[in-house]
Amino acid sequence: MHFVIYILLGVFGFKLGNARSVYDATGRLNLSASCPDSFCELSDRPVAYSATPAVGLRELHLTNCSRQSITWLVLNLTPGLRTLVIRNCASYHISKESLRPVGNLTSLQMQRTSLGVLRDEIFSTVQRLEILELGQNIIHTVHKDAFKGLARLRLLGLQGNGIQEILTGTFVPLVELIHLDLSGNELTTLPRDIFDKNRKLQTLLLNGNQMKTLLPEVLGSLPNLRLVDLGHAGELDILTLELNNIGSLILEGSSLTSLVINGGFIKLQAGNNELNHLQVGNKGAVIELDLHGNLLSGNDTASFLRGMWNLQRLDLSKNLIEALPLHGSGLDNPDSQELFLLPSLRYLNLANNRLVRLPPNSPILSSRLNHLDLSHNLLLNLDVEILRGLPVLEALFVEGNRLNTFDYQLFHQQHEALKELGLHDNAWEPGLYRRMFVYLSDRGVHLEAGIQKGNRINSSQVDIDWPPTGSQAEAQSADLAGVSGIHPYWTLRDILTFTILVVVMIILLMNLYHILDDEGCMRRFRHWRRSRNSTTRNSGRRLDEQDSEHSSSE
Repeated sequence: MHFVIYILLGVFGFKLGNARSVYDATGRLNLSASCPDSFCELSDRPVAYSATPAVGLRELHLTNCSRQSITWLVLNLTPGLRTLVIRNCASYHISKESLRPVGNLTSLQMQRTSLGVLRDEIFSTVQRLEILELGQNIIHTVHKDAFKGLARLRLLGLQGNGIQEILTGTFVPLVELIHLDLSGNELTTLPRDIFDKNRKLQTLLLNGNQMKTLLPEVLGSLPNLRLVDLGHAGELDILTLELNNIGSLILEGSSLTSLVINGGFIKLQAGNNELNHLQVGNKGAVIELDLHGNLLSGNDTASFLRGMWNLQRLDLSKNLIEALPLHGSGLDNPDSQELFLLPSLRYLNLANNRLVRLPPNSPILSSRLNHLDLSHNLLLNLDVEILRGLPVLEALFVEGNRLNTFDYQLFHQQHEALKELGLHDNAWEPGLYRRMFVYLSDRGVHLEAGIQKGNRINSSQVDIDWPPTGSQAEAQSADLAGVSGIHPYWTLRDILTFTILVVVMIILLMNLYHILDDEGCMRRFRHWRRSRNSTTRNSGRRLDEQDSEHSSSE
């Protein structure tokens, strides 16, 4: 019963939450009495308000309001307001006069409204603004002087609109801007000097646009930039960037074929492009490279990896790499004696390439590697002596290759710190996979339990069925528990679900009873029962009389 009460409270809680509204004798909303604290939230209120101001109100949220139920006049009653949030409202414009009563406003957020145009000097009466969040509206036009007067603004959000163009000089007044979000619009390009006055900018989000070109100088004027997101930003094809050693650069899925970065970065995410050329200026700053899903070959990787001595994570999965780079490869200048080393590399993913073998002297196989993924390549042999050079290896994945032999005992002796190993889906010799699985599992190594797809003609039945799949293991555990196909334990969620079903069933049965009673079905049923019982008693009485008469005649 208590559980049903809680459900009802949850359903009707919103209505209970609106019980604080106070109206005066004329039916106008008394904002001061309705919002006595520093925070207040109003939704779908009438236009009329009493003249009593809410002097102590600092943060006001207006939600779910139509054009007839919300008015900017409410701001005349909030002289001390600092934060104004308007969401899911039909407001289609802002005027500087409507914002004048809240001149001390520091944060303004308008989201999911009908706002379509930002006119010149629209925010000039709220010059203390530090946060302006206008994302998820229908803004299609931003006038050049729309942000004039906002010299203190630090965060500007224009994401999720329909902006097609940003004019030169639009962001000039925003000298303190740190965070700018232009993602999810319809931008195709940006003016060369668009950010010349925004030297404090740290975060720039341009993902989800329709960029066709991006001039190198656009980002070159931002010395404090830390994050640039150009993921899924159109079809950039050939891209050259001027960067001042930013923290993170995101270029996921932007149809890039060539990427030249003059400067440096710490982390690059450029997966799912068509890259076959990558050039980086300051390689010493690079710590992480994610280049999965491109068209890079072994020679391409050798040229841009040389000199990345601080690189720790490298993802080259789903490329066209047929051979690993060797010492001396990838040198554009034959006279260069630059040493090819990756001494800091800890994570290397080469899955889904075209590797046939592992060379014994590739610098990409760093001695500090603790994670190596070689799965789904074309490896025919896995030389334990080559892997000896990876003393701190903790995870190795070679499933999906063409291996048939492996000295697993020697390998484990050389890598006692190994924690994970993937060996399935290879053409192992008969019985080998099962022996490896048992031996390594007994020594604490977690083996990825995939289905062994070796050559079934030459494999025994025990190899074909080893290790058991997840469904087989579940079926076995269910049989051991004495239950077939049903989990042997009841969780709290199961109990609550069962209780809800019982309560719902009882309510439905009661409703069905009342419906039948209102239709007279229950009354006719009771009459039928009484008539049937009466007939049964009369028949029984007649039979008793006949038996008595028969006995008397005898």
